[in-house]
Amino acid sequence: MRNYFFSCLCSTLLALSLSGLSAQNQRSCDSLQQLLALDPPDSSRVLLLMELSTAYKEFSRQKAFEFANEALAVAEKSGFKKGEGKAHNVIGDLYWFAGDYSTCSDHYFKALKIFEALRDKDGMAECYRNIGWIYQGQQNYPLTLEYYKKSLALNREMGNQRRLVSNYDDLSIVYKFMKRYDEALEYSRRTIQLADSIGERKGVATSYGNLGGIYVEMGNYDLAIEALKRSTELHEQVNDHYNMGECYNALSTAYLKRHKTAEAIKYGEKGLQIGRSFHFKTIIAEAYVVLADAYSAARDYAASNQCLRSFIELKDSIYNENNSEQINEMSAKYESEKKELMISSLEKNKALSDEKLEQEKNFKIFLILFCLLIAAFAFFLFRGNVAKKKANEELSKAYGEIELRNKDITDSINYSKRIQEASLPPKELKYRLFPDAFVFFRPKDIVSGDFYWYAEKNGLRLIAACDCTGHGVPGALMSMIGNNILNQIVSEKEITSAGAILDQLHMEIRKALKQDEHHENRDGMDIALVVFRSETEIEFAGAQRPLWLIRSKDSQLEEIKGNKFSIGGIQSEERRTFDTQRRMLEKNDCIYIFSDGIVDQFGGEHGKKFMTKNLKVLLTNIHEEPMAIQETIVEKTLEKWKTGREQVDDILVIGIKI
Repeated sequence: MRNYFFSCLCSTLLALSLSGLSAQNQRSCDSLQQLLALDPPDSSRVLLLMELSTAYKEFSRQKAFEFANEALAVAEKSGFKKGEGKAHNVIGDLYWFAGDYSTCSDHYFKALKIFEALRDKDGMAECYRNIGWIYQGQQNYPLTLEYYKKSLALNREMGNQRRLVSNYDDLSIVYKFMKRYDEALEYSRRTIQLADSIGERKGVATSYGNLGGIYVEMGNYDLAIEALKRSTELHEQVNDHYNMGECYNALSTAYLKRHKTAEAIKYGEKGLQIGRSFHFKTIIAEAYVVLADAYSAARDYAASNQCLRSFIELKDSIYNENNSEQINEMSAKYESEKKELMISSLEKNKALSDEKLEQEKNFKIFLILFCLLIAAFAFFLFRGNVAKKKANEELSKAYGEIELRNKDITDSINYSKRIQEASLPPKELKYRLFPDAFVFFRPKDIVSGDFYWYAEKNGLRLIAACDCTGHGVPGALMSMIGNNILNQIVSEKEITSAGAILDQLHMEIRKALKQDEHHENRDGMDIALVVFRSETEIEFAGAQRPLWLIRSKDSQLEEIKGNKFSIGGIQSEERRTFDTQRRMLEKNDCIYIFSDGIVDQFGGEHGKKFMTKNLKVLLTNIHEEPMAIQETIVEKTLEKWKTGREQVDDILVIGIKI
């Protein structure tokens, strides 16, 4: 009877928990702890501990973690698998709100494996939604949609309308990020309608907030402000502080677009205050960005710069490279256990490629021998029908295996592309450091030997165009090495002089590739590096690559040549030193750095190279245009020049207008 009482009580509490208890006061937590003190059975104890974790999550994150971890320990010890899966989801949610996406993804995938083994559709639907959050944070929207729609399908099958409210809201958000506004509005309205019909106040509040965000993106700021204010009122009623903070940040953006600077600062500060009060790192980061813009519009540049510095420091702690790689590793591990396929890194991809070539070679030898045997024993065909049929079946099977391996290797390289793209600097950093600039990046293969790099250190802005030896998988491996070393030189060693950076890069590349020991290894890279000492003064250093400067006052192109040796590779001189060259700039001057891919591209009427002189003429003619238009013109010119021919090398062109 005692076990039955606690099971019924805790099942009822669990049905109300994850949306309701966050709005309760300390007395609700005390009531739950009194129930816990009655020494309930293990399964009921697990449910009560999860309730307590959810109740504490907004005003005592430490206690929330303690109760959730205790719930997981009790569930594991007692063999309560469903409770173990739910505990992993609760812990994952806590890490998500804390901005630790790597750790939360680990818990979400563990929960998913448990619920799949139990064939628990309700648990699986929640896990799919949680994993979709992770991919949305990584801006991997195709995978986000895949997991959100998996969750939606299961909740529709079960008729779980409260969960459908969350599914519709999630789809509205991801379509907003993908700038598919018609679909975003449709799902937002569907969310409000369903939530209102079942009395789900929190769902209605969240939906109005998302609707306001969509209107901000569409430029309809009056409707955005109306929807966001409605959302904040509803969030305040249900004590949903996280979404309230998001609404304040969105209101700040909307008012700033309406040029109401004071209101923008007011709501941005409210968002920042909520983020700090409840340790919501993502809310704090968003608030810093909108406040930086608002203070800049108010001409309070000191406050704006402080917000930007605070954002960069916080963003690095949330979205660091290890975090992103670990999340991808969690996903790869889960997929491999389901499909018996392990793809982990570019090095393994290269190994698989070598293995494939060896297998194809062996297969060709086998095929030649097989054909010779058929020719030699052709006169025995009338007695060999059965043997021939068997041999054909084996041959067909071999072809099928090769096709499967080809697909596996292509999938591996595509996965490697995502890893390489994750290592490149985010686009939003480019727009903040270089507001009027373009990066035209066109790999020859799936992955690239060219890469762009930019960073900020001690108030200096740095940008580089890098061309590694080779392209495809070997070039991509070199680009990953070069990118990591550049980050170490600037971020850790704090070397910011252009020539000194290339000196150090050269030594580190030779050291990493052991070129002093293996003289046959000639791999390396060419690079053009620019350091902005101020808005009007730059330093340049180049390894086999130049910088082009077009002055706005006379439209004349000045070529600043780099040193005539590369980074890494053969070194005949005792010490390789790169020169630092300085130039003063004026407003609307344009600078360009690039790899040799575009000038070496074959095309035109006679199938010749594009050549440096044609690129100079092109950039001189278009330098007065905004950089976004320049990028479009460069792209269209390249496509017209190629006239259907294959791209011969990776292409990278970077332009910056002062």
